[in-house]
Amino acid sequence: MNSIYEQLKIDRTVPIPLYYQIKTFMIKHIEDNSLKDGELVPPEEELCAYLNVSRPTVRQAFLELVHEGYLNRIKSKGTFVTRPKIAGDFIQKIQTYNQEMQYYGLKPKTKLLSISEIDVFAEVMEKLKLTEKDKVICLERLRYADDKPIVYVKTFIPVKLCKGLIDEDLEQNSLYDTLKTKYNIEIAHINRQIHATVADPYLSDLLGIMENAPLLYITTVAYNQNDIPFEYSLASYRADMYKMNVDLYKDKYYK
Repeated sequence: MNSIYEQLKIDRTVPIPLYYQIKTFMIKHIEDNSLKDGELVPPEEELCAYLNVSRPTVRQAFLELVHEGYLNRIKSKGTFVTRPKIAGDFIQKIQTYNQEMQYYGLKPKTKLLSISEIDVFAEVMEKLKLTEKDKVICLERLRYADDKPIVYVKTFIPVKLCKGLIDEDLEQNSLYDTLKTKYNIEIAHINRQIHATVADPYLSDLLGIMENAPLLYITTVAYNQNDIPFEYSLASYRADMYKMNVDLYKDKYYK
């Protein structure tokens, strides 16, 4: 048992439910990283004996922590600490990945897996309004939050719009910022579609998840200030660490 649990003291003199005292203690130490992501939590019966509380008390605390995303129960293995999912606004805002992670207080990082110029193929040709003679830059990146892989992204960009992009440092520099400052390409609007899928062996290895684990698969077509499509991206987000946040407002003309 992590020694941090020695600091967990139940106060029976206050009108705060015992399960809630356990719950708030766990949240505090998960958020300050004293209890680390992936760490095995002591079994319910062990905590019951240590704290001299009933099993339903500990179970209630664990149930709420699981529901709120702080714990994850895996059958036949136990209960593990997990960080709550990132409630991303990616689906309703135009912003870079770095901006999004920094907004949530997370440290972004990008690993460039590959970059090359390739012949266009049917799917990309349709999305980017290209011809068979065009070439595209194919960019593969693995993106992290606090050193945990969150999303794998494959991106296609027409070579004719940004010759020389292949030589840029796209691990340390934002793709969108580079396109804006060096190629005068700014995002005017985007189209995104979300699908549910599962991890194949390649993605399970990259993202550190089980094969067939759920993923959020998001396709993006971005258009520049001249309404020309300049980017087609295919992103696979870990569903255990990322969720989409969408705010909807009633139209003032709706009756």
